[in-house]
Amino acid sequence: MSDELAIGNVLFRQSKLGPTAEIGRSYDLVIAGLSWETRGTVALSRLRKTDMPVVLLKFRSRSVEIEASKAAQFGNYRKLLANVSVKDLEPSINAQENFLIIKTWLQDLYARAGKPLSILLDMTCLPKTYVLFLLGLGFREELAARIDCLYTPGKYDLVSSSASGAPVITGPRSILSEGEWHSRQIPYLEASEYIANDLDLLVTLGGELGLSLPFIDRFEPRRLGLVFIDETSPGKGTPMLASERMAYEELLREPNVMQIDMPLCDAVGMARHALTFVDASSARGITLMAIGA
Repeated sequence: MSDELAIGNVLFRQSKLGPTAEIGRSYDLVIAGLSWETRGTVALSRLRKTDMPVVLLKFRSRSVEIEASKAAQFGNYRKLLANVSVKDLEPSINAQENFLIIKTWLQDLYARAGKPLSILLDMTCLPKTYVLFLLGLGFREELAARIDCLYTPGKYDLVSSSASGAPVITGPRSILSEGEWHSRQIPYLEASEYIANDLDLLVTLGGELGLSLPFIDRFEPRRLGLVFIDETSPGKGTPMLASERMAYEELLREPNVMQIDMPLCDAVGMARHALTFVDASSARGITLMAIGA
């Protein structure tokens, strides 16, 4: 998969790395998240130049076990990379405090370099809130000239088989680790009015549809677009908890609802679909919500 799309004065390109492909470009800064997930080090193991400055964002955990897992992963990074360090942050739910720390840090790096930075962002183990914050901050404040993103998809075995071979759901299709559900506009990309009286709404969804439903209902959209991950779309007979199935069916009962399924890593395809959705709208306002991947 290789594709590109220009939106305004920003050019987006995407491609899929092959099994033996390496990343040969030089960057002023490489950012990743320090995590308990075993896939965390996979993307940066593809770096050909292992001496670039790599900074791992480490959110303070509430579990001794997770802290130990993060320490172990840091050891793995040190085996792969020659210039890796950790930036300690508050728990990920303390977004405003962490945003200020990250902003000050990047402003200092920008001032030291005397030019906008070229950044490689491994977003595999970073909360989506922080990925979007870094994109908004980097481009709107002109701290970054280029941001390349890496992502290593995870595999979550939340459905097992019974003795008869029938699927048994062992947990929800997605996991909320901590914190409360609330909506937040992307910093530096805020709209003056994002809940208009006459509104079309486009939503990307993953699991936890029951928790997503109240957010969608409060908008009372005139036209509702749903985007699911192609590989796990509930429309394809994927096993679901009964409560999740009910939430999905409730979403489909919304007036003027339309659903499409997009491959997990097709960001350019998602952007094209969003532009098509916007172009077809005659509403006073259009809101896009990134709930899922």
